Amino acid sequence: MGFVRSWGDGHADLSLIRTIRVVQGEPASVIIEQAHKLEVDLLVVGSHSRRIEEGTSIGRTAARVLQFSDVPVYMVPMMLKKE
Repeated sequence: MGFVRSWGDGHADLSLIRTIRVVQGEPASVIIEQAHKLEVDLLVVGSHSRRIEEGTSIGRTAARVLQFSDVPVYMVPMMLKKE
């Protein structure tokens, strides 16, 4: 796994990665389509947002996945940093 090796030491949890998929398209739609294709029971999505100045803590993709997915979604809060 070249991707895992490129991260180097200190990332033992990367050994849990079995497959990496690169799929083009609108991110939320692709995530939901892949969830159906892979028959997942739960989507885990980071709530990352680049719009801290607008006062929102959830990003566009995370919001759309949460809104349109019929697969349960677990939203992981991300730390916001001021630049």
